[in-house]
Amino acid sequence: MLSVRVPATSANIGAGFDTFGAAFSFYNTFEFDETENGKLTIRGVGKKYQDKNNLVYQAMQKVFREVGYKPRGIYIHEHTDIPVGRGLGSSATCIVAGLVGANILAGSPLSMDRLFELAVKMEGHPDNVAPAFFGGLVASVMTPHKTFYIKEDISPQFSFFACIPDFKLPTVKARAALPKSVPYQDAVYNIGRANMTFLALSRGLPELIGVAVNDKLHEPYRKGLIPHYKEVTHTARRMGALNSYLSGAGPTIMLIAEAKNTAFPDKMGRWMAKNLPEWDFRRLKQTDYGVAVKEVGR
Repeated sequence: MLSVRVPATSANIGAGFDTFGAAFSFYNTFEFDETENGKLTIRGVGKKYQDKNNLVYQAMQKVFREVGYKPRGIYIHEHTDIPVGRGLGSSATCIVAGLVGANILAGSPLSMDRLFELAVKMEGHPDNVAPAFFGGLVASVMTPHKTFYIKEDISPQFSFFACIPDFKLPTVKARAALPKSVPYQDAVYNIGRANMTFLALSRGLPELIGVAVNDKLHEPYRKGLIPHYKEVTHTARRMGALNSYLSGAGPTIMLIAEAKNTAFPDKMGRWMAKNLPEWDFRRLKQTDYGVAVKEVGR
């Protein structure tokens, strides 16, 4: 039996709308096996996710159809630590795990780059699936025939903290909040900041984060969907955070601080516990490693 572990991811990182993502070291783990009973068996999730509409199984089918492999039966067990619908890449973990697991069960006929292309097509954009596959900080560009990506490691000078609300924000709702077009100057604003964000995070330039990690393409339209957004972000800056951003479509708010600012997590954690006790405040350690596979017993 196979075990496939996929890291949580945080997309956009301010100005990198639909193109940037970073991997963090907490995980969803999926176990796969081919069975002789001819049935689909899914465990570890609620009954309504234990059928052929399960996203992991749907991803597996993409591989099986492409390579012409017909498994006798499939067993899937999901161990999920990443909260669903919070903007931390839970759906990307399902897609990546399903593709990778199916490919190995079929004898590994597809390359990792081909699996990545299938993942991008399923997800619709590469911001979460790229770091889920490859780890680190990843910038991606889609073309009609190929998705190109550049991976860098995030400098250890930075610490990341997630403020995870106790409610979901469906991506469909978050997408619906976006305008059909944006002013030219807003697009230019984001281009410069996206470049600066990628370089500042990879080169370790904390003095640039306060300027770079800002956005005018999606956050201004989505922050109204998240109660306490202004309160959390303003408090974080006051307590020493370099900046904040919406993780993916939200509602999780990510905070970036200097690693040497050891007082920040305690101060912010106490404030969160007092003012938003129903939210989960946790440090997320960046990881340079993406999806990982190992053999396990059953």
